[in-house]
Amino acid sequence: MRLVLVIHSGPESHNTNSLVKMAKAARAKGHDVTVFAMSAGVGNLARADFTALAARGVNITVCEHNRSQFKAPEGIEGVTYGSQYELAGFVADGDKVVIFE
Repeated sequence: MRLVLVIHSGPESHNTNSLVKMAKAARAKGHDVTVFAMSAGVGNLARADFTALAARGVNITVCEHNRSQFKAPEGIEGVTYGSQYELAGFVADGDKVVIFE
């Protein structure tokens, strides 16, 4: 299964904890997991548990426009900086999409 997790909420939100737990559980079951962060969600790049998902095989992509706008960290290993175009592709190719607002 290809699971796509989209996060809009920032690092202080309980949504980030839920996303991290869901991504870990899905990867443990062998599923492909993609995380797309946008809006205030790009602030999660400051959370070690969020960025550590990349080492577990989670594809993390963030909206570069929002990253710049919110002055979120950049150049993090394992993180791709993209756009809404990539998000559209992830959603089209995903089997399940979960959005955290």
